[in-house]
Amino acid sequence: MSSAAAHAGTAADPVAEVMAVTVNNWSPDASVQEDLFASDRLKRLFSAGFQAQFEKAMAVSGIGNDGSPFDYDVVVNAQDGCPLEDLAIAPPLVQDGKTVEVARFRFMSCFGSQAEYQAFSEARFILVDEGGQVRIDDIIAVSPDGQTLSTREQLGLLAGGGSD
Repeated sequence: MSSAAAHAGTAADPVAEVMAVTVNNWSPDASVQEDLFASDRLKRLFSAGFQAQFEKAMAVSGIGNDGSPFDYDVVVNAQDGCPLEDLAIAPPLVQDGKTVEVARFRFMSCFGSQAEYQAFSEARFILVDEGGQVRIDDIIAVSPDGQTLSTREQLGLLAGGGSD
């Protein structure tokens, strides 16, 4: 795990905290599965727009206030996988006018030594500044073959209103 993950738990580095939760949740040694979108974490780490869209998706899905409208891990974009390996979190960069922080990792390596299982996936975190606090506005999962899936777009679809 990168040194950035060692600083997890601080609002100053929301990506490191999300990745620490993700690493924990995919670890066979995890004593507890953490809720990535627990109320406190959602309020501290995610933008107001993300929170509003998440809450709407929760209400429409009928789940209420507990859990998540997702039935998969939005960071790795999967339900099945292996413990995350070779995690590296790059410093934030401005791309196309947006601040983006990228986490690269392998999460299928326990399935075999073939190239398809050893390939790297990415999670691109779109960050915004809200009152001096860096917050996550979207998580875009990128598969080894380049396919992308935006968490915000999925929330929009789940809420029945399309993507915002």
